[in-house]
Amino acid sequence: MRKAILVIFGLFSLLPLLAAPPPKKVGPLKGVQPPPSQIPPFVQSTPRLEEGLPVGEFFAAAFSPDGRFLAVSTRWSARFGAHEQRTVDILEANTGKVVTYYLPPNRFYEGIIKALAFSPDGRFLCAAGMDGRVYLWDVRTASLQRTLTLPNGIEAVAFSPDGNWLAVGLWTGRIYLYRRQGQDWQHPQLRRTVQVLTGDFVKPLPKLPDFGVTLKEREERRLEQLLMMFRFKNPPFVKALVFDPKGRWLAVAGTGDVVGAKEGIIVLSLPDGKRLAALQGHGRDVSWKVRVGSQWQPPRPWVNSLAVSADGRLLASAGWDGTVRLWDMKTFRQLHKLESPKTPTGRVATRIYNRVSLSPDGRYVAAGGFGHRVDIWETTTAHLVTSLPTDGIVEAVAFSPNGRLLVSGGWDGLMRAWQVGSWRLLWQQTHTFLERQPPPPLPLR
Repeated sequence: MRKAILVIFGLFSLLPLLAAPPPKKVGPLKGVQPPPSQIPPFVQSTPRLEEGLPVGEFFAAAFSPDGRFLAVSTRWSARFGAHEQRTVDILEANTGKVVTYYLPPNRFYEGIIKALAFSPDGRFLCAAGMDGRVYLWDVRTASLQRTLTLPNGIEAVAFSPDGNWLAVGLWTGRIYLYRRQGQDWQHPQLRRTVQVLTGDFVKPLPKLPDFGVTLKEREERRLEQLLMMFRFKNPPFVKALVFDPKGRWLAVAGTGDVVGAKEGIIVLSLPDGKRLAALQGHGRDVSWKVRVGSQWQPPRPWVNSLAVSADGRLLASAGWDGTVRLWDMKTFRQLHKLESPKTPTGRVATRIYNRVSLSPDGRYVAAGGFGHRVDIWETTTAHLVTSLPTDGIVEAVAFSPNGRLLVSGGWDGLMRAWQVGSWRLLWQQTHTFLERQPPPPLPLR
């Protein structure tokens, strides 16, 4: 039963491929000088391929508030998906060296971890993923404090600036707001749920496959919930959550239709959860279209990622239209539309951006996706500074808290770190397949 559910969960990571042509290997961008690519001698080699398939991917990355550690989520498999390992690795941020692994008691996570977040004081790490579970770790004691089981897959989590609230975004288009009780997260209290996104039904519920075993009623109901997701033309997945650093609002974005606004990034006031604004712009004023049947239509106005500046004045969003948008959070107006650069043949380099990040000082915004590169712009001038090459789809992009490092990871099985400003490659790291019982997690001190 577990294997059947996980196979279905794994298919959701391929949804963006249905909306975009397969990525092609492209040359350097016009007018952009590639950064130096010297690899330090301590860096591991590119992961090998087995039967023509990558041995693994990185899906999310989060720096600890002091910038010393980098938590990354991985999916690694031996061959044809057998013995798949889903892990959270803790790296030393300055070198990329693996410090420890944060794994649940049953050795590996049952679903791919799609969201990671440290609490503002650095004491807690939240990991959540496609199996609908939220894992709350105390990194000072390296102990798993609580596991929450929610109705569907999760791709977004965020702690409030005071560390007392945890927002969780589900594949049902709903966000859950938990309040900490006491000094830790052993007994979080669900205070509010808000329906932000909806989806359209387009086909009947598939017939349950015959696994050759009799399913329990609870298992059958769970499988029906998973199969129902295939009925959505606009799957209502909450993909991004960010709190205002001053605790005034929570921004939410994803796929599907926005409740009461059709499309946009929803800004909710805190603590009452009322809507302040709907930031609309993705899917508009773009230079390319998607072929749907015999017609050409603008790309979906869906948003995959959000990032906020340290002062809360600037919000960055990245979406399915191949653009990054910058928003003034005082007026809720769009400041800049940053389009994907084009290749020498005129092709849009990145049709879908998966992740966006703002440097702490607000000077740079970086985004990566289906273009096999991380694009970097200046926020004030909207000037494209450079494009950093990768060897696959980019899933994770993050600036370090001190603004000195930019990291990315994705489908090529490598985490990379560049020096901000010179854009020189400092290190790259791959996950090591764990053949034996992994060691217990170590405290982060």
